Amino acid sequence: MVAGVSDQGARTDAAARWSAQARHFETNVHFNRATGLRVERWDDQQVVMVLPHEEWKCNSTTGLHGGVIAALADTCGTAASLAAIGGTGFIATVSMQINYLSVADTTVTATGVCIKPGRRIQVSEVKITDAAGKLVAAATVTSTQP
Repeated sequence: MVAGVSDQGARTDAAARWSAQARHFETNVHFNRATGLRVERWDDQQVVMVLPHEEWKCNSTTGLHGGVIAALADTCGTAASLAAIGGTGFIATVSMQINYLSVADTTVTATGVCIKPGRRIQVSEVKITDAAGKLVAAATVTSTQP
């Protein structure tokens, strides 16, 4: 066998698996599909998701409702955990802690990184920024793949 060929094949397999997971999160998770969530990046290092700003997702102002922001953080954090452990399918949130730091009155981007990719419990950190790059929320998501 040629050196590096099996590594390239493994990377290709992983990229295909990550792409399938990203599409699953966009189209098969009903809430994500309804909100127009898009996966911009999905690999074992990081997951990036974009949520368009729309009036129906807002509170009584132009800011996205805190529950919508929390759902995005939860979704991105669990996705980052799945990606880091190479998992597929269902993953359950055990707990989440979120800090709201600013009004989110534009399209927002969530970036999730798994900081503890364990066999049973995973922990991810998620940062959510607005269109100008301002940090609007930060969360820690603990999850498990049953």
